[in-house]
Amino acid sequence: MEETIDLQEIGLTQNESKAYKTLLEHGKLGAGDISKFSGVSYSRIYDVLASLKQKGLARLIPEKSKKFVPTDPEELMEIVTKKEETLKKVKNEIKKFKTFYDIKEKNPVILGYGKSAFYKLLKEMPKSKKSDYSIKYTSEYRPEWERDYTENVKKGVDSRSLVRYDKETGSNVEKWIKLGKKNTRVLANEGVAISIRDDEEVLISLIKSNMTLLIKNKPFVRIMKKMFLETYKNAEEIK
Repeated sequence: MEETIDLQEIGLTQNESKAYKTLLEHGKLGAGDISKFSGVSYSRIYDVLASLKQKGLARLIPEKSKKFVPTDPEELMEIVTKKEETLKKVKNEIKKFKTFYDIKEKNPVILGYGKSAFYKLLKEMPKSKKSDYSIKYTSEYRPEWERDYTENVKKGVDSRSLVRYDKETGSNVEKWIKLGKKNTRVLANEGVAISIRDDEEVLISLIKSNMTLLIKNKPFVRIMKKMFLETYKNAEEIK
């Protein structure tokens, strides 16, 4: 049978589409003939016909040998209608996503509250290509951050950190240094964490205020990088 429409577009599998069109062309058929005329393997044909029955597109005729007939193609219209309703809902959801995307992209500053916002915004920052500078308050260790650092090393990214180095943070800092993070120096810190990625974005977390800012403004990022490097140059090395 010449294929004029692709029933896969409305949720039928390729085999279901072939079997249903074969029934429309030939009328009442047994499973073996449906397999032969449609090209659906015999090992699959009963599963395919069972699925067509479930979707209301085929009926079993209780004769001596089992025969199948197609239902009125109008049944397809119900499937199409349901598909259209689903696509309409999806379209409305996409419009919402677009609104969120536009707000995010057009707004150079995103503000978040709470620790979860810090992790979420940090995750949204782009991967570093040339430089990755950070000011750490706790030097917290996470496996995914170790993977990011290892990846940066392989890519030749300039990674440097200024850390609070005391009894509270010492073990974390030393863990990072053992992992190979040699470009780590000391900075007195009363509650700020900063991440600067390339010339693209800066993440600033005010720990004690429980507030995080993600800033996408290249002139600001460049100033922050310059200030970081000046501070880093004069900072105490960890021996």
